[in-house]
Amino acid sequence: MRIDEALPEAIIVGNSTQPVYAGNLYFDIGRPLSWFNAATGFGALGYGPPAAIGAALGAPQRPVVCLTGDGGLQFSLAEIGSAADAGARVIFLVWNNDGYQEIETYMLECGIEPEGVKPSAPDFAAIAEAYGVPAQRLEDVAELGPALATAAERNGPSLIEIHQSRTRGAGAP
Repeated sequence: MRIDEALPEAIIVGNSTQPVYAGNLYFDIGRPLSWFNAATGFGALGYGPPAAIGAALGAPQRPVVCLTGDGGLQFSLAEIGSAADAGARVIFLVWNNDGYQEIETYMLECGIEPEGVKPSAPDFAAIAEAYGVPAQRLEDVAELGPALATAAERNGPSLIEIHQSRTRGAGAP
């Protein structure tokens, strides 16, 4: 299930993460003002969450999905609380691959010993819930469409986590 199939009117705001890099190459959104990210060139880790909150406040009638990685979300983790405080209808969709896998892959391909690419990650669902934000870890990618639909019906933020190796069907994007 693709995000735009589950939520056809969604604004997708991406942080620098593998699914966003792939989306920049292969995703044809087909409508204006629906795909934003800073994942070009050297990217901008941490851009996605605050930008998604801005999009949600600017277009409150549309669902907003913040497509972020586990590493990048840690650059602006407190924005989960900001979204809750603002009542911003943002769905934080976290692609968890246990670190900066895109950077690690690049280092390995260049013959560089990976260093600093496996940051410790918090329990994102627990942090969201600590802010009063509903959170869900998907067991199977087939749950994505219903999870997005449920989250889009809420009057505030939500968090959905997909783990690259623990969520059935996830694999690499």
